[in-house]
Amino acid sequence: GARAHPPARFEARAMSSVASATTLHATAPRAVARRGAGAGRACRSIDASWRAMSRTPVQSAARRASSSRRAPPAPEAAGGAATASVAPDADGVVPAFGPGSPPWPSVHADLRSGKFGEVRTVTPAQAAAMLRDDARAGLADVRPRIEFEEFRCGGEETSGSSALNVRNVPYFVPHRSAAKRWQGYFLCTKDGLKERDPTFSRSFREAFPDLNAPIIVGCKIGGDISQAPVTIDPVTKRQVFPEGSSQYADKSRSNSLMATYELQQAGYTNLFHLEGGITEWCVSGEAHVGDPNAFYFHPTILPGILFQLIMVEGIVVRSNLAYVKKFHPENFETINQNNAAYGFINDLVANSPINWMFDYYS
Repeated sequence: GARAHPPARFEARAMSSVASATTLHATAPRAVARRGAGAGRACRSIDASWRAMSRTPVQSAARRASSSRRAPPAPEAAGGAATASVAPDADGVVPAFGPGSPPWPSVHADLRSGKFGEVRTVTPAQAAAMLRDDARAGLADVRPRIEFEEFRCGGEETSGSSALNVRNVPYFVPHRSAAKRWQGYFLCTKDGLKERDPTFSRSFREAFPDLNAPIIVGCKIGGDISQAPVTIDPVTKRQVFPEGSSQYADKSRSNSLMATYELQQAGYTNLFHLEGGITEWCVSGEAHVGDPNAFYFHPTILPGILFQLIMVEGIVVRSNLAYVKKFHPENFETINQNNAAYGFINDLVANSPINWMFDYYS
């Protein structure tokens, strides 16, 4: 049957070790008397060894259990997202995006609950009527500058009784880092990668100084505050997509809703959210300039076009030369030497991260 105690051989070996250590401990003082201070150091070392070997199994197990304890995992925020460090910006406003912002589900919950003020949604027709009937009313287009120049609300007239009070106050501006902007250029992003304007509330107050005037906030798509936000399952750590949302778009989130969240904190008391955004305004037939469905060229996408053309050409050249090298090695050196451009492009792609695509030929 199973034994409740360790084998006798183990007990004997343990007792022998303890006895040896006890003998050494007893003879250590005499070593000090004979050899002086040097032997004293040896005595202390032997004494420490004796203490280590004379520990009971229970004490050792307790020490191991104590050392193996770990701090509990940090709690997670609503929706399964890790708790973020929330910090107001220079104007005392907690941002809805970027450094210092809470997770979007928390921002969305504050908007739904009216923590800083009620979020009222208006259709493009209702917004147009407000702008025509109330001279104090204005429409804040928070899209990036380039999008505003391509198509916008209102007509060609910029003054007079028929002109609408539409102003562009971008929520996202070109990134301060030139390296980040160039990353966007290579991805064919107009004006490069962008970041939240750190002085957004100040810029907005310059455009709309009246905190109590009715102001309609609009972006490209509008967003739907009635939709549930995309969250993260705390168990599987995977995204949970409500109906209407996907990994590419969160229907509950938009630039205009994020801007509204910050403007309410900045003291604006009469804000309206434009349903469907500026795109819906134009499609519904309200007065506008430009076409939201047209493609507008901008010089900042040229680096991306050239980069992608070079990469496509590089892939074609690399695949052709890899094929020749494997199946027609007698022709490879001739092609590689007689066509310097082919050789350069081949070497460039061969030393790039996408070279794994050609492992079949190696």
